[in-house]
Amino acid sequence: MKGWTKWVILLALFILSIVNFSDKSITGLAGIHIMKDLNLTFSQFGMVGSSFFWLFPLAGILGASLSDRYGTEKLLVVMAIIWTIAQSMVMFVSGLPLLLFSRVLLGIGEGPFQATATSHISKWFKPESRGLAISILNFGNVVGIAVSAPTVVYLMSNFGWKQTFLISGIISFVWLIGWLWLGRLKPNVLFEEEERKRENKLETNGKDKWKALRSPIFIFTSLAACIGFSYIVFGITFNPAYLMKVKGFTEQQSGKIIAISGLIGAILALVMAIISDRIYKKTLNLWKSRILFSASSLILGGFIYALYPLVTGKGSIIIILSIVYTLVAAAGNLNPAVIISLYPERRGLMTGTYYGIMTSSGIFAPLIFGKLIQSSGANPAVGFSSSIYGISVAMVVTAMCMFLFAKPKQRSATKNEKRTVNL
Repeated sequence: MKGWTKWVILLALFILSIVNFSDKSITGLAGIHIMKDLNLTFSQFGMVGSSFFWLFPLAGILGASLSDRYGTEKLLVVMAIIWTIAQSMVMFVSGLPLLLFSRVLLGIGEGPFQATATSHISKWFKPESRGLAISILNFGNVVGIAVSAPTVVYLMSNFGWKQTFLISGIISFVWLIGWLWLGRLKPNVLFEEEERKRENKLETNGKDKWKALRSPIFIFTSLAACIGFSYIVFGITFNPAYLMKVKGFTEQQSGKIIAISGLIGAILALVMAIISDRIYKKTLNLWKSRILFSASSLILGGFIYALYPLVTGKGSIIIILSIVYTLVAAAGNLNPAVIISLYPERRGLMTGTYYGIMTSSGIFAPLIFGKLIQSSGANPAVGFSSSIYGISVAMVVTAMCMFLFAKPKQRSATKNEKRTVNL
């Protein structure tokens, strides 16, 4: 297999990552229209945001585990089919129940994506290159924001919010057609054998699996990621409404703010991943290159996010959101590499469980945010601010726990064992 093939695979998954995040963000961007047309309150809309994640973590864990057995390329086909159906059926939504069902179905389809795509990439890229590869994959999330924000606003203005969901479903179907051919490609046999030899040095029984899942590294990394993801959930579900109702921006201005800040944040997070990869290549030390990077990013991100309710200017808001997204995304880029290293034989299981825990905040966070905003009555700014401050505090606390307790024992790599990972 030619060397450029892995980059074509990464490009295809990068594009699907754009579609993946666009599908998530459409509901938030169309929130005002959905609440108006379906006569929903903020609490009910919070339920809509939460419904996407009701089965999302479970689907992520189960789907990623199945990918170990049946193949990541096949699971990606199944996911694309579900996305197509879930988004297209919104055309028939006339009330809250069917809207909730469509979001639950989409959550089931998207739950395994991040873990499955990460697992698929790890088959093509060596450990010292995975930080960059995963960062490029995750960069698709932010490009999804940058593309979907102005695009969704345009489509809603000209065609309607239901038609916008339909177009999203069609895009998933088009990607599926291309993947039916591209997904058949396999990585270099020599590299697979090299990986297998390295991994087979480790024991592969059930005790190792539970030992990895109970390790402080896994527990505190996943917990910190769960809280960090609540920032993403707020951005997807309520930030567009916050910018319009509290900050006073128009729908078009809000879309541009989200797109610009997300794009800047993703580019800077990509740079941070490159720096982390270089540190890893030089030291072969996951603590210095990954865990320390991730924990420090979330701590700093929590403090800076607390400034968000205090600023009003467009430029200041873009700066705040750009920096926070950079730091949260940087942690999200590096954590999977740490998780995979704990039990590489079952990378699908490990990443699936990690993403399942991480995204579980999507179940309770929108409900909490919706209740806080709804209870603030005529002054929704209080509810929005309470949500933001809550995220900030929780992010700092959990990241500090990760910094203090996710410290593995050290061991050095010899010259004859250069691929040994220094934890």
